[in-house]
Amino acid sequence: MANFGAKILGASVSSMTAQQALISNAANNISNVNTPGYTRRQIDIESRIDVATVGSILQIGSGVQLGDIKRSTNEFLEYQLRLASSKKGYADIRNDYLAAVEPTFALDGPQSVVGSALNNFFSAVNQVGVNPSNIDLRINVLQRAEDLVFSIRSAYNTVAEIQSELNQRVGLEVQTINSYSQQLATLNAQIGSREASGIAAIDERDQRDVLLAKLAEKISFRTLETPNGMINCQLENGFPLVNQETARALEVTTSPSFATATLPRSLSGEILSYVTYNFGSDASPSHLDLTQLIKNGSGALAGLLQLRGTTDPANTSPFQAEGELVAIATRIEALTRTLLTEVNAEYRGPDENGAVAGLQPSAGDLNGNTPGVFGLFDFDYTGVKDADGDGVASMSDLLAAASSLGDFSSIIKVAFDDPAEFAAARDNNPANGATVFPEGDGQNAAAIAALRSTTFNFSLASFSFTGTMEELYNATVSYVGNAKSAAQLDVDVAGANITSASNKRDEFSAVSLDEEFANLIKYQKAFQASARMIKTAGELLDIIVSLI
Repeated sequence: MANFGAKILGASVSSMTAQQALISNAANNISNVNTPGYTRRQIDIESRIDVATVGSILQIGSGVQLGDIKRSTNEFLEYQLRLASSKKGYADIRNDYLAAVEPTFALDGPQSVVGSALNNFFSAVNQVGVNPSNIDLRINVLQRAEDLVFSIRSAYNTVAEIQSELNQRVGLEVQTINSYSQQLATLNAQIGSREASGIAAIDERDQRDVLLAKLAEKISFRTLETPNGMINCQLENGFPLVNQETARALEVTTSPSFATATLPRSLSGEILSYVTYNFGSDASPSHLDLTQLIKNGSGALAGLLQLRGTTDPANTSPFQAEGELVAIATRIEALTRTLLTEVNAEYRGPDENGAVAGLQPSAGDLNGNTPGVFGLFDFDYTGVKDADGDGVASMSDLLAAASSLGDFSSIIKVAFDDPAEFAAARDNNPANGATVFPEGDGQNAAAIAALRSTTFNFSLASFSFTGTMEELYNATVSYVGNAKSAAQLDVDVAGANITSASNKRDEFSAVSLDEEFANLIKYQKAFQASARMIKTAGELLDIIVSLI
């Protein structure tokens, strides 16, 4: 006679064991419902393979057994979430820093901006042209000229300071990336070791997904899981940031081994750092330049590099770098160089004595003195300013000094501090070598005021623009405004994408309290039914014993 009582007891006990495990797993899911990065666990249950045979046709199973515990995860959804996080990190950092730049470049505002200062200066000069002997009007010219150079210095220095801050932050971001990479390598080792012994590394895999999401906020990369459960993180060119148990630490350096000459300076005079990997040693480095590669990706580091700018080691000027801040500063510098050359050249007046080598100024101030080469707008420099000695403020003069100075916008100044020294008059004597400045003459001031509507060819590095000085500044304002608007749009789009990706991921992987409560009731009822079956089996056994 088949021992069905034993089968009933065995099946019921196995069921109670399985239901306890399922209830315990549900309890763990519920307790971690608010844990960041937690992935819902599921336990597989399987019918036992061995069966009881009665006669030749009746087969009854032997109960249930526990299978594997699994994470409810979808690698595609995890990838989409990491991709959205990377784009969000890129957009956020650009938007934050462009928001700091934007107030400096406005058409008008409570503080002196270049556009309004430029208009006020030309208006003041025009008034002196009408009444050149009025000392109050001359004082106003001096004040408006001071306002103009102050606004230029302020605008340029603001951009340069933000670039310097971004340059420092590049190092901090790389430190964070290196930390995440090392933690990923450590988790890889733990996962590989546990799963090689047949134990599912559930918690470690959750931690690794959280770290991958954090790393994606900083830098873009591709992942590949190996058969041993470890994961590799590679940059776009295949550089292995994390290779199973090994992490490769990136370096930030201002003296890369691939530089063969003096590196170009930044807007503030320091060196823009490079993101590299050193295949050599500290004593004998061999740097692989990853700066441009990372810049072309996404993540916070890419946003920093694109905004800060990157430069080829062969460049010689801070304005040859590629980046929004550099582009903004280049426009301001182009305006500054026009003030120092075209405006100063006009300020000296036509050549008064063509028989003498070098331009002889024909403009004069209230004291009868003629202005110097940089007589209206000057710059702080101890070297020779008129390098070619032709008596004209020219771009060649600036280029000769630029190798030592880098920029002129941070050091531009007004050439005089006495309003009487403003040269409003022009020579009225046709004879060479003799100057006569009629009383009340304002020809030179009028000529300067006319430059307000003069078209210039602004050119510096790769930047080129044709228009008036006011049009150049307005174009700069538009450039900054468009960059900020684009950054804000990127933030909005990235925010919506990350919300969508997160929701889809949570639908698949997150804990649902409603689902867990329903499962809990189901498991509890199954446990109670199994306990009841044990009681029934006992009663059957008692009946059989009483009949013997």
